[in-house]
Amino acid sequence: MSDATRSAFPAFEDVVSALTYSIIRSHGGPGFSPFHNPVARFVVEQCARAPDHLRLPLRLATRLFDLSAIPLTGHRFHRLAHDRRQRHIAAWVRVPFAACRDLMRFYESLVVFEWTSARDEDA
Repeated sequence: MSDATRSAFPAFEDVVSALTYSIIRSHGGPGFSPFHNPVARFVVEQCARAPDHLRLPLRLATRLFDLSAIPLTGHRFHRLAHDRRQRHIAAWVRVPFAACRDLMRFYESLVVFEWTSARDEDA
């Protein structure tokens, strides 16, 4: 895939990575640590392990989440600064559509699980 195509269609991993960094920080973690990238990889791997009938909907919902930031910010979620990412996540948590709340809960659960596990293993 060319760089131009990649910038027009961000990889699923970019969105998951941005979500991971934002969720870790919102739970009192630092903006970056040696654990961030392994946690993001863990989340991507878990998504890849989803049953066949859920894998595509999960990827599409994640893409929709990324793109839904554009009307309010002019940028996709994964391109936003931390404070704007937090506001976008909070908006999805409050939305009346349960699937949006569930998507955020799904990612938050995976990130917090692996983040605490990784820190505990290192201690």
